[in-house]
Amino acid sequence: NKLLLQETQLLSLQSQINPHFLFNTLDTLSKKAYMEGSEETSDLLVNVANLLRYNLKRLDRKVTLYEEVNVLRQYIEIQKARFTERLRFTAQVDESCLYVQVPGLTLQPIVENAVIHAVEPSEDGGEIVFRVRREDALVKIEIEDDGPGMPEESREQILAGGSYLTEGHSTGIGFSNVVKRLRLFYGLQDIVEIDSVLGRGTKVTLKIPQPRRDRKSVV
Repeated sequence: NKLLLQETQLLSLQSQINPHFLFNTLDTLSKKAYMEGSEETSDLLVNVANLLRYNLKRLDRKVTLYEEVNVLRQYIEIQKARFTERLRFTAQVDESCLYVQVPGLTLQPIVENAVIHAVEPSEDGGEIVFRVRREDALVKIEIEDDGPGMPEESREQILAGGSYLTEGHSTGIGFSNVVKRLRLFYGLQDIVEIDSVLGRGTKVTLKIPQPRRDRKSVV
């Protein structure tokens, strides 16, 4: 039993990479690429390092929508380097909404789900539209794609809080996990809508309540 425990501990240690070592290595590679004139490669390495650093933070922390949008843009830049013109991404963001608080790692898993289903399988790629806007006492966040759509049973499974993890998620966080955390964070059930038609794409809408003190300023 002692030998088995030692072997298990050794395997566990071997499977871990010190995050500081990884970030320092990426930083070194980024500087080296920049010095050699490879600015695009340098920028890509910086985005990867920032994304990893953000993803390693605790999931139960509160962040601003500004932070989430910023890391989402970095994620998209990484995916554009992979898919080039096959990934068409458009953002329409009302910056006055970016002060609201959300759970960490809310946007990236949803957008990544769209990349996996709407962009990756298609030879022509796909389009993802990201919107942030005010509507009455809500900040609405929409992620819309032109992919093959989502089967009704999958849509119901996500909204029911069932397990739904698409293989290939860099965060290891599935769509249903995001839904659960949003409901717990705000104490509301009706916070996520999924509209999907097979062959015509999927639109996910997050309905984020604004703090009461700010609702009077909504026009």
